[in-house]
This record gives sequence, structure tokens and C-alpha cells, in this order.
Amino acid sequence: MAQITTWSTLFEGVYGQKDLAILFNDDYFVSLLRSKDPSSVLVQLYKVFGVDGDIELFAETLPNQCIVFEKHFDIGDKNTHKFFILNTDTEIVDSSQLNEHIEKKILKLNKITSSIISIIKSYNIKLLSLKMLPPEQKNYFFYDPFIVKVLTNSPNNIEFSSAISSVDKLLVGRKNGITINASLENLRSIVVTGSEEEDRIFAMKVIAENYLLSSKKVIVFDSTGVFKTLSYPQQKEELLSAFDMKVSPFGFPINTIDFFKIKIPLYTIPKLAFINLFKFTGVSQKIIDQAYTDNVKDISELIANIAAIGITDEITDFEKWRIISKLNIIDDVYCGYFGETDLSIVFESTYKNIGSSKVFMINRNNPLHVYYIYGILKKLSEEVKEDVLVIIPQASDVFNNSFIGNELLTILKENPKLNYCIGAGHIDDFIDKEPATVKIEVISNNDVVIRYPDKDPLRLLLRPTLTSSNIEIKKEETTI
Repeated sequence: MAQITTWSTLFEGVYGQKDLAILFNDDYFVSLLRSKDPSSVLVQLYKVFGVDGDIELFAETLPNQCIVFEKHFDIGDKNTHKFFILNTDTEIVDSSQLNEHIEKKILKLNKITSSIISIIKSYNIKLLSLKMLPPEQKNYFFYDPFIVKVLTNSPNNIEFSSAISSVDKLLVGRKNGITINASLENLRSIVVTGSEEEDRIFAMKVIAENYLLSSKKVIVFDSTGVFKTLSYPQQKEELLSAFDMKVSPFGFPINTIDFFKIKIPLYTIPKLAFINLFKFTGVSQKIIDQAYTDNVKDISELIANIAAIGITDEITDFEKWRIISKLNIIDDVYCGYFGETDLSIVFESTYKNIGSSKVFMINRNNPLHVYYIYGILKKLSEEVKEDVLVIIPQASDVFNNSFIGNELLTILKENPKLNYCIGAGHIDDFIDKEPATVKIEVISNNDVVIRYPDKDPLRLLLRPTLTSSNIEIKKEETTI
């Protein structure tokens, strides 16, 4: 792929109070949004196709981000032109790594394209790459000024620093036509319960956006993939107007971190938890008890410690090699999980006037996921210097863990830099019945009751999210 400096320019100027450039090469487009800091850039890539057929319903079945753009001129199908646009997440990239990042994302878009093409054969839909379209149809795309907005993940009429309101006046929702605000000081420790999981996650996203608009980092442990939608805008702009939100939809910078991409030291898993997890009993348990020290970083160090244990009538060479063989199997299964924890990706520099999300993907079927969350947060508590929001949507299994649950909840409660928002179906799902100070009970959709300490319960309709969401937003309150 050609260097970015050789790409053609579709747009260059100021957009949303930021310097914006939209460049293209064949059917690939890249949106580059820069702040005052020249060392980094907000990047999103797109791949564009012309469409013949009912692409709208097909797009709804895809697990990938995409945009359907339609231009209609006159009566009849021949006067309607449709375009299908695949896009990547919005990410902050070091300017020196821009070309490498773009090449990587183009490969990802091409891989997604191959998957879609193999599926779309079953539908009566034809996709044709933008570069292969007839000039007249291609011009319908390039000559439409709205394309700049389509290909830009940025607010179009506000500064990031004043997106909804000041830090001390953040819009939460409405009650009886009156706007309800809350300060971050009142949203430092939150538990969200009730209704369906997607409704609870919506409430958490509203809280997350308020932190992001206040230039705070948001760290999410996400097993659903839903929090990736923090990176792309709300598609139903009319919802914002219904809540008198003087802002256009937009997405926030996001880094998605694969499960165990960041390692944790083996000793993060308490010794008894390790013994129970992998069912060491009898002599094997005694060997592990000696070898599993407070500073053992990975399985290879544990094996070395076992090899160094002296031979006795009970701990024989056979017993030692039997347990080492088992540990080698464990090491193969969990290869790459253990080692020093490096959180540099979490603390890397971002735009000064808007926050960014770090979304840790979680596999809840993996028995180590609880200790992964614990290890990351324990290290974070030692290194964090500025306020962050931690979100754990499915939190009961983490905090109810008999080995690390109480300690982790104590870490979150006692570190003033670690604000948190946790979720579960019911408050009774937690062993600790007071896991957070503020309780949000979701009735349905965006209809919630907020319970602040020493205050009467407040029932209201949460505002729509600026970012993409799928729940049905209620605009009028239910009469009780």
C-alpha cells in the first residue's frame, strides 16, 4: 500500500474545532483528526462499495461496524444510489506509526471483506468496489458534501471540552421535562442492577460518556463486545434533540485490548486458588505449597522451584516429574498469560480535552478471567496518578470470589483515583450488599431509579448516548 503522503485529499480543514483531513486511495478512506498535540492523531479507516440490492437488512445481521449511505434523486430504483462502508474503530495513533497502523487496518478491512463476500452470495445483493464503479455513480459519492460527515467521527459544532456541559454539570437524564445533572463527585462508586443486561450496559455507557467528556480515562472489562460501540456515533441523531442535547453524535477514542494481551504475574493467583483451580492434591499439593512463592512470575519459574526442591521419602523424583509434566500441559494451555504486567498502553498520552477508553476483552468461560481482572486492577491501583473510571459489567463473580473478591473491592473503595461502576442482575447477587455508594436500578430501557446516599430515590429517563446504542429510548416517563 502506498504511503499516506501519496493519497489523494477529499477534505482538509477545520471540523469540530479540530484539524481534519480525509484522504483516499482507490476504495480506502482514512479520517485523520488532530489536536494541538502533533505527536498523535485520531484515526479511522473505511472501505467503500457500491451496492445493488437491499443492503439495509443485511447490514443489521453483521457483527462488524458499517455504514449504509443512500442518495435518492427521483422516482424509481435507478435514481437511488446506495453505498456500503466498512469502518474500523476510532483509535489514537502515534504520528510516527501512522503508515504502519493504516496498513494493519487495511489488512483487517480486507479480511472482513472476504468474509462478507462469502456470506453475501446467499443474498440477492451485489457489492462492487468503489474504484470499479462507473464514473457517474462514483461521482454521486464524491460530490456529496454529506460524505465528509459520514467519514468523520467527530462532533461537528462543539469543542470536546464543552461537549455537553462543564465537569460540574453533566447531563444524566430528564424527569417531568426537567434536565437532571450530576457531578462526577456523585458518580464515583456505582452499582447498576435490574432489567436486562443490555439495559444495564446502556446505563453504564451514559456514566462512561460523562467521564470521557470530562477528559477522564475509562477502563472496561468487557465480555460482550458492546463497549466497542463507544468508538462510533449514535445513528439516531433525533434522540439527542428530544432531550435538548445541544450536540451532534460522535464516538470516543478507544483501544481494544485482547484477553491476556497484557500479562499478569503467576503469583497474582493466590496459592490456594491455584491449587484448587488445577486440582493439586496429596503430595502434589505439598510440592506446590513449597514451590509457589510470593514472587513466582510464570510457570517456568514454578517448575524451576520444583526442580530445586530436595528429595525426601515423600517427595520423590517421580512425584516431582509427574507434577512438572502437568505444569507443562498447563503452560501450553495458558501460554503467554503470565509475566510482568505492563500497563503502558493504559497510561499512554491522549487528547487533552477528551477522554479515551481502554476496553479489555474478557472471556468469562476461562477460569482465569477473575484473576486477570484482579491482577490488572491491583497493578493499576499501584500506578494510577489521575482519576479513572473502571467498569465491570458482570461483577458478581469477581467480587464474590472467596480468594480475591474482598481484597479487590477494598482496593476500589479505598483508592481515591479509582472510580468504578459495576453491574449485576440483582443487588443480592453480591455477597457484600453495599458494593457501591450510588445504586442505579434499571426498570426497563433507559427508565431507571437512582439511589444516592441519604436522599430520596430519583426516577428518571437516562439521556440517549452520544455513541451507538440498540435499546429503545423512552421519551416520556411512565406514570406510577
